[in-house]
Amino acid sequence: MLKLMIADDERMIRESISTLIDWKSLGIELIGTCSDGIEAYNMILDETPDIVLTDIRMPGLSGLDLVSRISQTDLSTQFIILSGFGEFEYAKQAMKYRVHHYLLKPCNEGQIIESMKDVVKEYYHRRAFQDLKDRQKALTDNLHHSVLANVINEGIFLQESSEREWNSYSGFMDFFNTGYEMCYLHYLEEEYLTSVLDQVSFYMKEHAPGITIYSLYVKNTLILFFESHQVSYETFDAFMKSLSLGELPIELQYIRTTFSNLSSLIETLTGKVRRYGMIYFMNGLQPVPICNYKNLIAKIEQLTTSLMQSKSPQADIFLEELKNTLDNINNLDFLKQAGSRMVIKFTTGNRYYSSLEATEYLMSLNEQTDIENLRSMLLEKILHILKRPYENPQSCSTFIEKVMQYVETNLNNPNLTLKWIAENYLFMNVDYVSARFMKETKQKFSNYLTTLRIQKAKQLLTKGNAEQIQMVAEQVGCGNNPQYFSQIFKKHTGMTPTAFIKKMNGGE
Repeated sequence: MLKLMIADDERMIRESISTLIDWKSLGIELIGTCSDGIEAYNMILDETPDIVLTDIRMPGLSGLDLVSRISQTDLSTQFIILSGFGEFEYAKQAMKYRVHHYLLKPCNEGQIIESMKDVVKEYYHRRAFQDLKDRQKALTDNLHHSVLANVINEGIFLQESSEREWNSYSGFMDFFNTGYEMCYLHYLEEEYLTSVLDQVSFYMKEHAPGITIYSLYVKNTLILFFESHQVSYETFDAFMKSLSLGELPIELQYIRTTFSNLSSLIETLTGKVRRYGMIYFMNGLQPVPICNYKNLIAKIEQLTTSLMQSKSPQADIFLEELKNTLDNINNLDFLKQAGSRMVIKFTTGNRYYSSLEATEYLMSLNEQTDIENLRSMLLEKILHILKRPYENPQSCSTFIEKVMQYVETNLNNPNLTLKWIAENYLFMNVDYVSARFMKETKQKFSNYLTTLRIQKAKQLLTKGNAEQIQMVAEQVGCGNNPQYFSQIFKKHTGMTPTAFIKKMNGGE
């Protein structure tokens, strides 16, 4: 579901638009409204909405200023501009920033809905063809598959779920805030499996490019699941019911169910496949067996937890027991699953390693074909991780500290966003990082960023004079825009930069 934000300085317009339309029926969630441009800019940094419906004229920052600043960041926010009559020049300026949706006030419900539908369509089309670096995409795809394999493993063989376990993986994928679809195809014999997966893959590339589809196969049943991306699935359902498989002795039975999030889907999925002896979690067209080693999984879970919570010499005992347990595993696929599980658990919350390090390691782990080399890799990694010093539980998580350090180092970057830091520096889910940042620092990222900029601006202004305001604006991330810097400074200090300099110089 796409996230929408509305910005307009007229309260009646904000409230009317926000309540007039059934946003969920359009596949949209309204996450907030703003009364001025600066408030809107901060909310965009914090909430990373997919769509912003904004008035052209607002105090602080105008709608065009807002579009201009966001266009310079890594955010892919789509804008719909609201304007009064006779402001065509604004429309032409908006087009420079690739804003193609421009509504004239007063506009009716139908016009807004049509614009929203167009933006939603453009969003998924653009998402499919984003110019991602090949390496980063490979890392992300590999990580998500490994994470899901471990989560499914837990659900099947441990037969238990808790908030703590979900939190172990929330830094790698979004398990709580995004809807998912799950499809069952019953009476599908194994000899037809590759043909069906081929057809489904081709359909998704044509009709939903950019959406990753995951699949499990148990005896005569294929289960597919993917992120919800449209309001109606009539066309997809019709396609699934008309799959061409030649002359089958039994007609396939197709069922699709919608889930509010990935965690509830996994709960249902694992409950249904748990009774089967062999389960295949498909990696593309390649079936990867989930082996039934229930007792070993439970034991590895217990030993990994004990190692994380213990210090020498007790930790040495648990380590030796874990080594013996791994030595007793002679199935290469299962050892990869067990190893991935341990690495992800050790790196939960980035206490010892960043998600990037974990992802790169998981890739090399999955490439191994020799079981002895695999064991050596795992033991070497575990020993290296355990040498890291124990961190004070009262301090911020390592990855939150990395966010803060990155902001301090790059404060002069006017396009700095939490989304870019999360996805390109930490390689983590931005919603998870945002929630943890808020929980650990007791403030939103935009507030932290602005506070830091004002603090540095005060230091620089104290040493300088009014003629240096433009230089200060550039050094604290306001770009070549001293007017915007002055607005932000006054909003947070109650005085202009010039007045602050005079005050610090004794009123001279």
